[in-house]
Amino acid sequence: MEKKAVKQIIYGAGFLAVLFLFFITAYFIWLKPAATCFDNKKNQNETGVDCGGACTACEIRTLAPIEMVWERHFQTDSQTAIAIEIKNSNITYGADKFLYNIDIYGKNGNKLKNISGNTFIYSSEIKYLVEFSDIKSSDIGEIKISFDNINWKTDGEFPRPKAQIREKSTIGREGGGVEINGIVVNDNAYPLSKIKLVGFLSTQNGIKIGVSKTELSNIAAFEEKSFKMIFPKNISIASMATSTQFEFAAADPNKTQIFIESVR
Repeated sequence: MEKKAVKQIIYGAGFLAVLFLFFITAYFIWLKPAATCFDNKKNQNETGVDCGGACTACEIRTLAPIEMVWERHFQTDSQTAIAIEIKNSNITYGADKFLYNIDIYGKNGNKLKNISGNTFIYSSEIKYLVEFSDIKSSDIGEIKISFDNINWKTDGEFPRPKAQIREKSTIGREGGGVEINGIVVNDNAYPLSKIKLVGFLSTQNGIKIGVSKTELSNIAAFEEKSFKMIFPKNISIASMATSTQFEFAAADPNKTQIFIESVR
């Protein structure tokens, strides 16, 4: 009788062991959550918790965000030009693509319009976003911007091409308005798909009174191309402004600024 009881205990223990192994195996195969980059665990070859290895580089988690430095809006002949200065403070990382959303609010705080787009920014770069809206400048109370889907790259992965501007001139247009002319040069031994230019006009006191932009495509290695940016009729060259024109509409050619960004 005792032998039979011992056998039953042995068989029962064996059965429980097999059952335990079955459930353990099933857990690891079917039930255990797969390792991810958001489980607050250092796994799947990660060098830090949820970073490195199969996940985003740990450096990216500590990067400074892209920020808005300032915004200005200027009334043109029929639209409002919105200029926003943004800054990437990271010295070794840029973003080859990201989304931006510009929200325009009225004087009473109600949202009037949203403008969205996509762009890029190099490491340690300050750049300018320029958009146009049919909302009157005088009706705008506040402009906010947000950024999303930032795809960070090291400056080795996303290097900044070299380009320069020559023979810049700011002149009055016949019939009113101002234009900026010049030549842009691709200083690289490879072609550039785009060169984008943003120009600001300012008064003698350095107050910005207008913005314009233009874009050139398919610039060959070491090629030079001419460009032109047009400004509205409510702006004149300071030396040509009449006594009836407001000071804020008189542009000093010596204060003209042009910012350039190139895309390989």
